[in-house]
Amino acid sequence: MPNREIVLAAGLHNQSAVTYHFGSRAGLIDAIREQHESRIAQHRQHLIARLTGPTDRTTRQLVDAHIQPLAAEMFRCAPSYWARLSEMLWLDQPLRFARHAELSPQARLQQSAGLAQQPGDLVLSQLLELTVAHLGHLPELEAVGRVALTARFLVSGLACWERDSQVDVDSVAPLASFTLILADLAVAMLEAPSSVPLQVAAQSTAGRFAQAETRSQTKMRVSPGAMERPAPRSP
Repeated sequence: MPNREIVLAAGLHNQSAVTYHFGSRAGLIDAIREQHESRIAQHRQHLIARLTGPTDRTTRQLVDAHIQPLAAEMFRCAPSYWARLSEMLWLDQPLRFARHAELSPQARLQQSAGLAQQPGDLVLSQLLELTVAHLGHLPELEAVGRVALTARFLVSGLACWERDSQVDVDSVAPLASFTLILADLAVAMLEAPSSVPLQVAAQSTAGRFAQAETRSQTKMRVSPGAMERPAPRSP
């Protein structure tokens, strides 16, 4: 969408309003994300803090910690466009979410587009890791992939609800009911047994470790110039 359309939709007349107030389109997106994601992160962190111990928590509790803050934010700013924006931010990004010290897909997108990483990204990463750890019935790599698919499914489902409700409000289920349906489906997705043969899963894990080892060895190599550099003289 061109800047002039954004300015027109905001009811402004200054065609340079985006750059004047936010510096750039990336700055505008940063401001929008911060406005919504700070509240989502606080809500999500509250739900994470209320989780029972690892042996007692349920898949439903983890799914609710993911979707309930999103739905609450959509309620707050109705008519909502937030789920559709979130869905767009994930387009063209790798399915597998990054783990631990790696950049998440959203963080990679922010970095390439000049966007700032949001505090909510850390809370979301924490929740995704807790969900992966909960899926003990799956090989780790499959658990990571399934959690990533489920997270996208929830956001895309809410985005579909936004689009449908904008076209025909009367024929769309209430957001509260629709959110419960999405959560039911997400729990089923996460708890379903694996159909991937164990041998295939083991080969995939071995291949990943081999790639990680290759990257590690590459980083540890010393350049020829560094090898030829003379040692400093003692005074």
